[in-house]
Amino acid sequence: MKTKRPRQLWISLAAFVVFMVGIVFLLQPWRTIKTVSINTMMIPTDKIATYANINQQTPYWRIVGQTKFIAQHIVKQDDQIDSAQVTLQGNNVNINIVEKVTAGYIEQGNNWYIINREGMFKKVQTPEGNAPVYANFKTNKDVKKLAKAFVSLELTLRQNISQIIFSPNKDNANRLIIIMNDGNTVYATLDTFGKKINYYPGIAAQMPVKGIVDLQFGAYSYAYGTSQANTTNKKSDHKDKQK
Repeated sequence: MKTKRPRQLWISLAAFVVFMVGIVFLLQPWRTIKTVSINTMMIPTDKIATYANINQQTPYWRIVGQTKFIAQHIVKQDDQIDSAQVTLQGNNVNINIVEKVTAGYIEQGNNWYIINREGMFKKVQTPEGNAPVYANFKTNKDVKKLAKAFVSLELTLRQNISQIIFSPNKDNANRLIIIMNDGNTVYATLDTFGKKINYYPGIAAQMPVKGIVDLQFGAYSYAYGTSQANTTNKKSDHKDKQK
């Protein structure tokens, strides 16, 4: 028995050494982060870097295995952040931020509600003016569909939309009337709003005067007080119908 104890001791010692060497190679204390790429929209990137506490000299071992924890910490630091994703690729850290976007405001039962990106309502005192007001919607299902489409739009386009009115007629049971901040009015359809409203900036840029941009069944424009689209936009309407 006495001869086995030293052998067992050496085996245990060797296993400990192997374990420690493995830890050292895993953590690699000599390595540091080389680049930090931050993808955000409105929140400044330096603020996100501060939340994450990561820079180009941050030790590699502080990041490896901790990316989910760092992402959770970032979200807790700012109520404008909806979610965060932190990934480590070699010596490079990538941080992707999804910011909270107000999809709109709606009045129901003499109360105002703010609508988030998922179409959920939260009671507020009054609209803050940072998103459009929805009006005349009959079901929350339609509001939810519109909210999800709205938050997918480019920021400049979202900021140009003042009001979205559900206004069906005999030709279009899902017609939307959209009041733009630049003075134009858009006719659209609920089911295709998210795709076709992206045509608006290009069409509006070619309009000589303010008027209607009709995106219901095509994509064309005409001045207020008239009903005939100009030739150029009739061509774009024809191309859109072919699609």
